[in-house]
Parts: sequence; C-alpha cells; structure tokens
Amino acid sequence: MMQGRKTKDEKVIPYTCMSQTQRDEAQRVILTTVRDTLRKGPNSAIELRSRIPTQHLGAFHVVLECMIQAGEVASIGHSIYAQVPWMPATRPVQADAVMDIVFGALSKTIKVGATAVELASDLTLPKDVVRKALSTLESSGLIRETRQKQRYRLVSTRMAQHVRQGASGRIFADVRHG
Repeated sequence: MMQGRKTKDEKVIPYTCMSQTQRDEAQRVILTTVRDTLRKGPNSAIELRSRIPTQHLGAFHVVLECMIQAGEVASIGHSIYAQVPWMPATRPVQADAVMDIVFGALSKTIKVGATAVELASDLTLPKDVVRKALSTLESSGLIRETRQKQRYRLVSTRMAQHVRQGASGRIFADVRHG
C-alpha cells in the first residue's frame, strides 16, 4: 500500500455531513496541529493536510480558510503557508486608524496611562471619537482602566514595547491578493 493512502476502515467525513460536535472537535485538532506545525516554519498546504487525522480531513479546508480570514496564517506563494506572528490568533484583521493611533499613543504612557481628554488633545482628535476607541480597545482586552478613574493603559508592558518599536525588526511576508 502506498504511504499516505487511507486504509479501508478509515473514513473521511465531508464537513457538510459532520455533526456540530464533530466539527468542534475537528476544528480544535486542526487549529492545534496547524499552529504547532507552522510555529516550526512554513509548510505547504498538502504537508499541513497530511498531519491531520483522517476523521477530521473533511474540515481541513474550512478551518484553514478561517485561519486565513482571521489573519492567523498567510499564503506566501506556491501553496506554502506561514504563521503570521504579529496578528492575534483567530481575530479578523480590521483596520481602524483612530483606534490604532490611540493604541499607539497609550503604549507610550504605559506607567501613568492617559484620559480620553489628554489623548484627544495630544492627538488632535475629537473627544467622543477617542472615547469610542478607548471603549472598543477596553472591551477587546487590549487596554484597562488604571487605579485612577477614566485613565487607561495597555494591559501588557511587553505589548507596549512591541507597539513602540513599530515595524522595526519584524519580517513581513509579501502577500498579495489576486
């Protein structure tokens, strides 16, 4: 028997025929396997697929597509996938210039934090827009209120350091969508 072929008792269940329990289990296994594999380095789609247990193969394309849409993995060409290290796992990539600017400004006030009024003044932005950005950042778990009421700071000093460093020292893949 050729290596890589399934035996007679192994059965691939199409994603559309899986129960919700089977889908949840397949997603958990596939996410873990793909993340662990790509942490070691880029791999082709077929190499990634070969590491998935047979009973979960029907869900592989669906989970991989979700990881791509979430910005967790990216194709770097020729069916090769790489982990996207600068993106939070399983969160869709959404751009919001004001939120990004406020987030960046808070990375510089990590010790004392800042209020919406201070940020609005420093960044020349309307206070209500800054308040909305702070609310969104807080609900996403990236910032928190300090001991002083209405004063915010980043949750992690390490994250603040990464934000302050910007793109320097990072390697970005040239990913083009056709």
